[in-house]
Amino acid sequence: MVGGTLEGLRSEERTRDDQFAPELKSLEEQIRKLELDAATLDDASARGRELARLGAQYGEVAVQLVSREMADGRPDVKAWASAFDIALSSRLKAAAEEVDTKAKRRALTYKLDDLRRKRQRLAAAAQRREWIAEALVSCPSGASAQVELTYLVGGASWEPSYEARADEAGGAVEVATYATLRQATGEDWSQAKLILSTAVPTENATPPEISPLKVYSEEKEAEKKVLVRRDEAIDHAEDGKDVGAAASAQPGLSARAQGLSVQLAVPEPGDVPGDGAPVRLFVARHRMKAAFALRTMPKLAPFVFRVADLTNQAPFPLLPGALDAFRPSGFIARYELARVPEGGVFHLTFGIEESLRVKRTVLDELKRDTGLFGGNRRYHYAYRFELANYGGKAAELEVSDHVPVSELDDVKVELEPQTTQGFRLEATDGVATWKVRLNPADKKKVELAFHVDVPSSYESGGL
Repeated sequence: MVGGTLEGLRSEERTRDDQFAPELKSLEEQIRKLELDAATLDDASARGRELARLGAQYGEVAVQLVSREMADGRPDVKAWASAFDIALSSRLKAAAEEVDTKAKRRALTYKLDDLRRKRQRLAAAAQRREWIAEALVSCPSGASAQVELTYLVGGASWEPSYEARADEAGGAVEVATYATLRQATGEDWSQAKLILSTAVPTENATPPEISPLKVYSEEKEAEKKVLVRRDEAIDHAEDGKDVGAAASAQPGLSARAQGLSVQLAVPEPGDVPGDGAPVRLFVARHRMKAAFALRTMPKLAPFVFRVADLTNQAPFPLLPGALDAFRPSGFIARYELARVPEGGVFHLTFGIEESLRVKRTVLDELKRDTGLFGGNRRYHYAYRFELANYGGKAAELEVSDHVPVSELDDVKVELEPQTTQGFRLEATDGVATWKVRLNPADKKKVELAFHVDVPSSYESGGL
């Protein structure tokens, strides 16, 4: 409060029965009236069915009369026509009434269902409880005071979603952030100024507990070492890079750091209904520099992917959410974006390049030579990658595959001479990558060959 003194404050919690009672009563009267109209239409439909049955009986009588007179030899054709006309008119009248009654009953059903849903929502809202607060404020004579009341309610949440549009010519990707809001407080938010937090309470507020670490022993028979391949998935936090003040300069965006989180002010006021219905609102748009590449991992998938490497230049972390990827040709794919810290490096894919083909062929695998290097065993592996460009433009492909990384001093991994030169090998993860340029209609081959030397004392069935 500015310019005054708070003398007292009273609050009271109560239900909304009185507030919604008149509207609920009006709805009940409308529903009862429509239910009576529906019953009347049901009676009319029953009369129509009876009239149709009567018309069918007239037709049967007319057929019997015609059959009898034809046997007498002196038929009365005019009487035949009159009998058939009566039967036909009865059936036509019944059909017309049935069509009209069904149309009115259908429209009445839609209206009744809508009123019943509205009644159900109002009844639920009437059972909710609300707080009434009264503040007694005083200020000096001739002055004015500004009073602001802040309160906290539950039942509101938001989740992010993204749209990424590739601009390969400009070497950038435009990332638009949206927020899907839901709130079930029972109070509609009309043209509300919304501020979103990137905090994750369950992760940021509760520290992990360390379990007791005990040392013990137990007797076991002597075991032989077994050589195994370790496949491991590692999930860890990323450290962001400093992208500078210029990266966060976006007109209309207000991002305020709050320790472990960032608060984002939605640029435009929004309407969010209080019944939990989702509302999608625009939050921010950032143009980020990107390095585009064509990558393939034939061991995992025999396709060439168009990808972009980016650094998060937004002044807030990108939370996990659905991302829609677009190229100038239109929508490409939808997939989940993992959490990206502010300034963190991340990758986006913009679909498969159909004009490029890749094939991986096994040349040699698990061939054992014994008696080498003082009783070691050698395992040979050789693979060939066949690349082809069926498009009208030249392309540079990044081809990657694994080479084992030994964690044991007496187990050696070495590349063999037939491996195609010009690759980059990451020592930490053993990923070998070639950059191969393909002109239109070009076909090229890349080969990878290596061997693993293992002491004979190891059981190596896991290789």
